[in-house]
This record gives sequence, structure tokens and C-alpha cells, in this order.
Amino acid sequence: MLQRLLVLLLALGLAACSGLPPNAVAPKVSVAEVDVKSLGLFEQHFDVGLRVSNPNDFELKIEALDFELEVNGRPFARGLSRVPTLIAATSSTVLRVDAIMQSKHLIQQIKTLPPESLKHGLPYRIKGRVKTDRSASWLPFDRAGVVGGDAKSPGGGAI
Repeated sequence: MLQRLLVLLLALGLAACSGLPPNAVAPKVSVAEVDVKSLGLFEQHFDVGLRVSNPNDFELKIEALDFELEVNGRPFARGLSRVPTLIAATSSTVLRVDAIMQSKHLIQQIKTLPPESLKHGLPYRIKGRVKTDRSASWLPFDRAGVVGGDAKSPGGGAI
């Protein structure tokens, strides 16, 4: 009986160490802007500005972040950052991340992009994971929004 109790306490202790502190909220990630860095035959490089918000009453250090960005329901670009970034309590910052798009995804975007979407805005979805100094594991994120056009985006940004 005592062994089972010790095993249960150890399991609970390990589970508690795997996430953020109690009552903490994971950082929120949205697209702020996307700029073209270079265009190539096989891949394109972008400078993606990600708005990372810390809703907690303590600072967070972002140790790493990786993401996949979809535009208009299709793959657009992937990126990874391992640049440590400190975000003050209840504030946000724009984290600059290099992202790569394969030419096949660019061709699909061009083929399926309805002309009116530029006027009304493009729907986007960003999903990925973030590693903070307060968590032993990666924390997932998934956010959708609309950029450009006349649409006002809660996730905001310009692509």
C-alpha cells in the first residue's frame, strides 16, 4: 500500500513539473506580418513577425518556437526560432522568425487564390509549439485569423 502511494505521489509530482505553474496561461501566438526575404527556384524565404503575448502576471522567457503557417487553407511556410526572448508580465512582443516555403506550396497558393480574397482578406491559421523557461515540455498553440483587405483581424497582421 505504501509503495502505491509513493508511486502515485511521484507520478503527480512529475506531471506537475511538465507544464506551466498552477493558474498560469500559455503564451498566445498570432501573425503580425510577413515580409519576403528571398525568392528562389525551389524555396522562398520569409521574415515572419509573430506577436507573442504573455497573459500571466510574471515574465516568461521564450526559449524556442516552431510553427506551420497556412494561408487560405493551404500550407504556406514553416519556421523555427531558438533565440531566447523575454516577455514581461501581461505584455507582448513581436518575435522575428525566418520561415521557408517550398515552391510547390507557392504554386498551389497562386492557382487557388480567388481574386476577391485580396479585397476581403486572407484567412490564416498558425499552429505550432513554444518552449518557455517555466515549462519542462513544449506548449502547443493554434490560432486562426484574417489578414489584409478590409477585414479586421483579432489575430491581426499583414501577409
